[in-house]
Amino acid sequence: METHHQLKLHSGKFSIEKQHLVNIGLTERFVSVLAGGVLIGTALTRPFKPRFLYGAYLAYRGVTGHCLLYEQLGIDSKRPHAVNIRGEFIIDREASDLYSYWRNLNNLPGSLKHLMDVQQLDETTSAWKSKVLGHVFPVRWAAEIVKDEPGRLIGWKATNDPVWKHVGRVEFEPVAETGQTKLKIVLSYHPPVGGLGLGVARLINPYFEGLLSKEIINFKHHIESQQDMRA
Repeated sequence: METHHQLKLHSGKFSIEKQHLVNIGLTERFVSVLAGGVLIGTALTRPFKPRFLYGAYLAYRGVTGHCLLYEQLGIDSKRPHAVNIRGEFIIDREASDLYSYWRNLNNLPGSLKHLMDVQQLDETTSAWKSKVLGHVFPVRWAAEIVKDEPGRLIGWKATNDPVWKHVGRVEFEPVAETGQTKLKIVLSYHPPVGGLGLGVARLINPYFEGLLSKEIINFKHHIESQQDMRA
């Protein structure tokens, strides 16, 4: 009796899927698709030219929500990122005097070089104008004091959704038995345009840190040269 052995082969279904991390927010995805469509539309007859290729990449990142550059830089623009600028300076004045001078916001334009104007609207709100980007492009914003600890701390936030949306605080810490004050200032802002703005912010942040340092040094020299700061 002949026995036939049949070997049944079961073919398995295998797939390799590469997961693309979504690292772009909805607004930036929409802008990418729109810009990509415009570039592709203007370069359809030249599909191998840079304009068409740039458009194709923008469309890809908009549709998939994945940016290869952001992945390499570790940027996830879906999540809000704050960029902080900090500085600490020793000023040869009492903390209470420095607080009183700073709290009267009308004093600041004469003490900070790039600050063009401050209008105090009421006890806590004010309108600011700065030439941080030069006289041609003055930056304006409204601010509200959200924390006020006399002699110690002033905290504020921008309130009218300006180009430079930020919060900040300045602290006045007495240096024991010296009559000096350690002035601590922190500015925190959210760059616009998602991850692209964050990347730009990382590049220009050293400029803003240097600018802040120069401003506070000017403030220090101005304050230390005054005889009466309470006026």
